[in-house]
Amino acid sequence: MLKQLLLKGCVGAVICVSGLGVFSPSSQATEAITQSSSPTLIAEAISRPELEQFAKAIANLRAIDEETRSKMIEAVQANGMSPEEFMEIGQQEEGERNLSEEQQAQFDTALEAVRDLNEEDRQKKRVAVEEAGLKISRFNEIGKIVESDSDLQKQVVEILSR
Repeated sequence: MLKQLLLKGCVGAVICVSGLGVFSPSSQATEAITQSSSPTLIAEAISRPELEQFAKAIANLRAIDEETRSKMIEAVQANGMSPEEFMEIGQQEEGERNLSEEQQAQFDTALEAVRDLNEEDRQKKRVAVEEAGLKISRFNEIGKIVESDSDLQKQVVEILSR
């Protein structure tokens, strides 16, 4: 259930944010959580306010994903390509592309725009998590715990549906 919520956008909010390079698996909280074998003890490592903050961050990340996705589509189309065309070319190896100079220039320009938007997206996501009241590392810790606990997943869904 949470995976469905998280997998909208760029693979998932937890993965996207942890991809920011600020995930710190060596924190004491993570060590305590990983040493515990009881799901109840793991879930108890998350306070209700933290779960609320986590859900708020997820909602903000989903909104950022939607905005970024729209901007990327617009950027690709502004360069004379369809999103499908852009993706198809992007999946091909550079040496295997049979593109005219114009098509290659369109692709390169669109790719640069998408990369810029992706970087902007990462920055916005960092800010969104921090504005929700969590450090990136704690957000990631909570995400991993919630992902493995169906009761916590239900609580997050409940919070998100308010």
